[in-house]
Amino acid sequence: RPVTEDDIGLKVLREAPAETEAALIIDIVAIHGLGSHPDDSWCKNAGTRETPRWVNWLEDESMLPAVAPNARIMRYGYQSQWFGKEAMHQSVSTVAERLLRTLKRRRKDARFRPLLFIAHCFGGLVVLKALLEAQQYQSEWPGVFSSTTGLIFFGTPFRGAGGMNQMEMLEAAQREYHEDQVQPAALEVLQPGNAYLQDVVDGFLKKMRGQVNKTHIACFYELKATNVGRIVGKQDRTVGAEECYMVYKLNACRGLWSARALAASTCRTRRASTRSRAPTST
Repeated sequence: RPVTEDDIGLKVLREAPAETEAALIIDIVAIHGLGSHPDDSWCKNAGTRETPRWVNWLEDESMLPAVAPNARIMRYGYQSQWFGKEAMHQSVSTVAERLLRTLKRRRKDARFRPLLFIAHCFGGLVVLKALLEAQQYQSEWPGVFSSTTGLIFFGTPFRGAGGMNQMEMLEAAQREYHEDQVQPAALEVLQPGNAYLQDVVDGFLKKMRGQVNKTHIACFYELKATNVGRIVGKQDRTVGAEECYMVYKLNACRGLWSARALAASTCRTRRASTRSRAPTST
């Protein structure tokens, strides 16, 4: 479904219980990827096609809140559509700056509260860029970098996305949409070897190596092929080069980070953890 103005920004899905001591509260922020809805991204149909029952694992009391009972859980939304009628030019740096601004407002009374990010695909690059900016300009973004204790990445292509290259992705979209309904800029950063991607990831690695108290980082990668034709087109395509592994193990981890497999495609990695025990910021 389309992302509306009401969907954009930081939305609190669950407040920490009122009886929780302030010193024990953590903030968890989830950030979706390209071409996805900020709420639907974290949902899975626990019912049937005929009788759907959508469950959001970020806020369902038997899921993330059960393993992070002291957490205030939020999700950040932005205009992520790069094809179709709602297509919009978007960049990592723009989304990262807006994320920092909204975090600054939301955390004005608890700037140094422990912070954990959950991110999918493009959203993971947004998190890295935001943390780099927060570390470099700490007076402008106080507490964001120093308070980040955990990072969880689902299908984030730190070395670029595999399978279809940028041109093939664009061609798949252009077969279904008019030229003015396709914005290729957001895809460029996902290309293997992209200079901006390498600068962001390498810069973040350097900052992590210099940390006294290490941030816990977990990366999840796909074990099932992604049907790219279905992502960018209106029809399901399951043959040939259009079904591929977009984020495999080497793409999903860099040096200091642990990589974990999920029996899902890139589209479903953020949902496949629905019944998994979610990491906390300890």
